[in-house]
Amino acid sequence: MELVLETDFVRILQKRAQDDPDVSAFTFLEGDLDVVGTLTYGELHDRALVLAARLLSVVSPGDRVLLLHPAGLDYVVAFYACLYARIIGVPLYVPQHRTASTVEAIARDCQAAAVLTTERGASRKSLFGEDTRVANLPWLGTDASSDDVTGPARDVTGPSAFDGVAPDTVAYLQYTSGSTSAPKGVIVDHTNMVAQCAEAAMSWKVDADSRWVSWLPHFHDYGQIGSILLPVFAGAHCVLMAPATFVRRPIRWLRAISQYRGTHTGAPNFAYDLCVEGTTEEQRAGLDLSSLVTAGNGAEPVQFDTQQRFQRTFAEHGLRTGALCPSYGLAEATLKVTNKMPDEPLTWGTFGPATPGSPVVELPADKVVRPLVSCGTTVADTRVAIVHPQTRQRLPDGHAGEVWVTGPIVSRGYWDRPQESNDVFRARVLDEGADPHLRTGDLGFVHDGQLYICGRIKDVVIVNGVNHYPQDIERTVEDSHPAVRRGHTAAFGVTEGARESVVVVAECARRDESSPADVALAIRQAVWRSHDLAATVVVAETGTVPVTTSGKIQRTRCKADFLEGRLVVRARKDAGAVDTGAVDAGPVRSGAETPGPAAQPAFTSALQSLHENCRTHIEHWIAGKAGEGTSSIDAREPLSAHGLSSVDMLELHQTLEDWTGLRLPPELMWESESIDELATLVVARLTTPAADLTAGAGR
Repeated sequence: MELVLETDFVRILQKRAQDDPDVSAFTFLEGDLDVVGTLTYGELHDRALVLAARLLSVVSPGDRVLLLHPAGLDYVVAFYACLYARIIGVPLYVPQHRTASTVEAIARDCQAAAVLTTERGASRKSLFGEDTRVANLPWLGTDASSDDVTGPARDVTGPSAFDGVAPDTVAYLQYTSGSTSAPKGVIVDHTNMVAQCAEAAMSWKVDADSRWVSWLPHFHDYGQIGSILLPVFAGAHCVLMAPATFVRRPIRWLRAISQYRGTHTGAPNFAYDLCVEGTTEEQRAGLDLSSLVTAGNGAEPVQFDTQQRFQRTFAEHGLRTGALCPSYGLAEATLKVTNKMPDEPLTWGTFGPATPGSPVVELPADKVVRPLVSCGTTVADTRVAIVHPQTRQRLPDGHAGEVWVTGPIVSRGYWDRPQESNDVFRARVLDEGADPHLRTGDLGFVHDGQLYICGRIKDVVIVNGVNHYPQDIERTVEDSHPAVRRGHTAAFGVTEGARESVVVVAECARRDESSPADVALAIRQAVWRSHDLAATVVVAETGTVPVTTSGKIQRTRCKADFLEGRLVVRARKDAGAVDTGAVDAGPVRSGAETPGPAAQPAFTSALQSLHENCRTHIEHWIAGKAGEGTSSIDAREPLSAHGLSSVDMLELHQTLEDWTGLRLPPELMWESESIDELATLVVARLTTPAADLTAGAGR
């Protein structure tokens, strides 16, 4: 197959299905690379066409529809069905207790008209109150029969109704924050998608013979473009797995590349660290990564040490020197802006401090300065300008400034936010033409023709590839405990080695008599529940958090005070270390049957013993992760009280599956109110007859 020269993805998929209906498009893996579903281009077209007709019996072209799918092929079909029906999809995730409010905020922001999900996902409707918008929308199960569709029927005139669309037709909304009460939906149209995929195919060397292997979430711009759109654009084969499948056992990603002879993949920086730290030599034995042409690294700051460690670790397994390709991008530019070309050497340098408008000085390599990795160059019609953020004047090469982007990959703006869209997406360089530019808020410079990103002008914190806005975290902190002084909290990111983490500094009201330690714990639990972040929390003396004369929080100054030890601290709760292994309390076996009445006393005693063993297993595991003794762990506290991140939670989930021999629903980890309750729920599944586990044990 050749690249399709079409201007919209409806025609692109139609042509794929017409010319090569039996060619594999998508394969989905679960567990230890078990194939649970496949789609050819013909099957994808047919299923999308049928679902599009179902959709149009409930909503109208131009309506917004929430896609609340787990990872899998049902999402792929649903997304393309929305394109066929000219419905604006909103890629999200299966809601949980802690994310339901975010989904509701997005539904209200885009005025959603319906929900698409799987039958299993539809059970999450109960999370939404009767007065919410989401609860009152029609929910369609994309793996259900068309008889399940409710609402007034409208005639659909057949396949001709789904012919190609105008290039400026809005395709989907990419929401930039997964944890904000004021979410922003980036408008992505067919021009943006086609231009982005054409540039990616050119710069990453993707064609019909490519095999893309990905675990990236489809609701992230990297996963959406790289895993859902680019393979269809190129006529390639994409092998998918859920993010949790990778995080539980990182070796699975590498084995999938080896087994399927993957040529292309990509992930945030943390994933490459996880592959080095979370795999053993025994697991890596037999890997063959020689097929990899491009392994992209983006979605968070690219670390030089990460690139070096990954290259050293996997060189003996066939990883070619030029395969690692750092990149720079953002959702407002659809995905990628610049990247290193495959087979080119990694470019890096050591530079002095960067401030807007000033030249960046290159330092000798022996200086104790963190190296910056080049994020490469633009291709095709995309252009980058380095601009002084205040004067809006273009700066010469070697000077630091705000990164501005122009070209067909840049979105037209945020959904229903005209003023903010005008400010962010239609900036003009002083004394230069009329080309509108996207203001990224990122601080960077060009050196020897390569773009380097050295910081952020905007206050976004990126952890494990996910953007978190400090204003949203601060709002959560202020609502977490009555003692927190409103308008006097600061959230910011700090870099420790190759990882970025979150620090929260909060003041208590002057007359409040609450224990500062209790306030710190409440803050940490609230941030974890609302934002999926394990934060270091500092409760500071009144007047400690710096503000401007107009009352704005000075986060940069507060961060400097924190790093230099100048804060007046009343209490502190650290997020905890995450670099040690778990203690195994010994495996148990599932499938036990409930005993009869005569055996109930003994059964009750055995059940209590099993519960204690499970709780002990969890406590030992947490103690290993947090670098604490088990005496510091209170089973009545939630998991968040011990600073576990979402990655840690999935690792704990995997150890519990290994310990029980069962497949446990991941929801147990987030919905358990305490360690003790988690142990109770795990034991309940252990003592349920095996025949009753069929419906709930799969994932």
